[in-house]
Amino acid sequence: MQKVWRRVTAGPREDNVRGKTAQLTRFPLTIISALLLILSSLAACGDGRPIPVGFSGQLTGKMSDIGVYGRNGAMLAVEHINAAGGINGRPLKLIVRDDGNTPEAAIAADRELMDLGVVAIIGHMTSSQTLAALPQAAQEGVLLISPTTSTPQLSGIKDNFVRVLMDNQYHGRELAAYARNVLDLRRVVSIVETDNASYSKTFEKYFSNAFEEYGGILLRSIPYSAAAAIDWKPVMAELSGLNPDGILLTCPAQDFVTLAQNIRSAGLTARLLSGAWAYTENLLHWGGNELKGSIFVIDFAADNPSPEYVAFSNAYKRRFGNTPNFASAFAYESVLALAAGLRKTGGSAQGLLEAMAPSEPIKGVVGTFSIDQFGDVNRDIFIVTVRDGQFSTIGLRQGQPQERLP
Repeated sequence: MQKVWRRVTAGPREDNVRGKTAQLTRFPLTIISALLLILSSLAACGDGRPIPVGFSGQLTGKMSDIGVYGRNGAMLAVEHINAAGGINGRPLKLIVRDDGNTPEAAIAADRELMDLGVVAIIGHMTSSQTLAALPQAAQEGVLLISPTTSTPQLSGIKDNFVRVLMDNQYHGRELAAYARNVLDLRRVVSIVETDNASYSKTFEKYFSNAFEEYGGILLRSIPYSAAAAIDWKPVMAELSGLNPDGILLTCPAQDFVTLAQNIRSAGLTARLLSGAWAYTENLLHWGGNELKGSIFVIDFAADNPSPEYVAFSNAYKRRFGNTPNFASAFAYESVLALAAGLRKTGGSAQGLLEAMAPSEPIKGVVGTFSIDQFGDVNRDIFIVTVRDGQFSTIGLRQGQPQERLP
């Protein structure tokens, strides 16, 4: 595994963004112009009947931040596509359901959407929900297009599943490479939430394997359930005894903040590391100085200066009154990918998977991405830190190879 991580010059956030413009600004069109180009070849003589599209994600409970933000991103994409002419003159109609963050609720939500005749479902937002819902969708021949599912259990296989987020074997490996080779961390403890084990345990696995390959040591893995009441004092006592220089937190944003506060209160100065799951605006709202210097790996940069992302972010703020997060952007891009497929099928669900995977490069709001024959995505990966109460990009790895690991 050849690693080519490079630092992005530190400094004031504005200077940091300008310094990365040459790297990241590769998408010269505005978001509306891009949509118009995508849709310009469509005839405007359709019958006008709406094309129903489902959205299924956590809209309530502890993990609702990614579900609500994802729903909003999908809504905005539908509105932009319809404003640009729809699909052959037919508007998209988004039908939303709460998947309840349980397997049973996910299956029930998708059943309702399929009974309403949706051509595809944008969802789910966590790996555990997607894995629970996929068998039913496959049986019914309905495509799931996930904005944020990153479990490698669904990689490299032909099924009724497409994603726009890199699977977490890449995230885990790249975070490990950065932690060991750039930050020079040597001793790491992992705290991992297990209710979403298909994501969290695989992320931990690929991180730890790569970290040890680079000469680091994973001292201990501490599992917990987000559904249970946790007494963190014994955990903090154990961490103090181990004295790691890094702590990997694989958990939702609310738990990341709680853990960060407990870790700093215990006097531990270890660098905090995490994947995409905790990387939301709520993390910044709930957190404080304890988050300073935390490191995240994801396919998304909140300070992305590209015209597409700036236009998307501004439109999102006008529409919903807050700043988009990765779930918003990837849900938006999921709808863009779906629209490209529907353009080929004339708005029909029949042949949609073949129309979407593999794909030509798609200019999204985060960057250009493509979908391979298995429905997996290839795109850039970013290393992000918390600086001055904001997310700031400090590393970029472009174009990931589609190699698969055991």
